[in-house]
Amino acid sequence: MERMTGQGGVKRGPSDLGRFGYQVEVDAGGHASVVKFERQPHAEEGDTLHLTLEDGRMLDCQVIDSSAYCAVVGDGPYLDRRKSDR
Repeated sequence: MERMTGQGGVKRGPSDLGRFGYQVEVDAGGHASVVKFERQPHAEEGDTLHLTLEDGRMLDCQVIDSSAYCAVVGDGPYLDRRKSDR
């Protein structure tokens, strides 16, 4: 199992919760499964948080109880806002 770490922006719906250090566990197939935040975001069990990783990718994760862990439940859909290809 691989781990990615960094600092990313966290939102809950339209609310910006700030920047958090994160550690994402990635399985052998390259899929993120669990996120551990350096500190617990202000959210309730079952809330969906939107994490923007340092490299610009986005993950949707669901808060697991009162811990700093979230289960990755998706990666969007986020529409590409660029007007043209890079």
